[in-house]
Amino acid sequence: DIIAREDPDICCFVEIDKGSIDSVYFNQFEALASEHYPFFDIENKYGPTSRLRTLALTRGKSNGFLAKQKFPYEKIYFTQGTKKLIYKINLLPNLTLFFTHFSLKKAVRAMQLLQVRELIHETAGEVILLGDFNILTGFKELSGLLDDNRLELLNDEAEPTFTFHRFRMALDLCICSHGIAAHSTLRIIPQSFSDHAALLLTVDTCTLHA
Repeated sequence: DIIAREDPDICCFVEIDKGSIDSVYFNQFEALASEHYPFFDIENKYGPTSRLRTLALTRGKSNGFLAKQKFPYEKIYFTQGTKKLIYKINLLPNLTLFFTHFSLKKAVRAMQLLQVRELIHETAGEVILLGDFNILTGFKELSGLLDDNRLELLNDEAEPTFTFHRFRMALDLCICSHGIAAHSTLRIIPQSFSDHAALLLTVDTCTLHA
């Protein structure tokens, strides 16, 4: 319903299930695919050699995207952690999107944030970084990523994206280079069927061609 109503150009998913024992092998990604989004990819979120890719409980746990048009993309993997997959998608010649799912372990998460920082520094043009950051101790965890002032966080820490019982936390984040942030809006859209909200990022790409 959210996809149909908002009609985004590209839809990125973390923690989507393409069939595991606890979902009775229901392929969520297949159910969302349509002629409106003919280009897509889905991949197990664990490392290419991880045994979690083959276990009944975890082999369907994935990240993926649906898109209206064909975008060049690649899959990169964290060197640390269990969840390793990072998608890198070239939306325009001067605009790159990264999205991923960070570790629940703070020490591992810190190393992953530094690795993402290096990836961004190596990328020409403007950059968008989306994902479930799992920053359980708050926005201060992002200091290593943001302290050189190349990137800007669009979320407000007071607006939660994760709500579960008494927990209200901003975990699902959008971080952009300044050229994108200045011409973008971010909406947090609650999902009644999930403890994570959806993020809708709208970018005025006309400004990128100037």
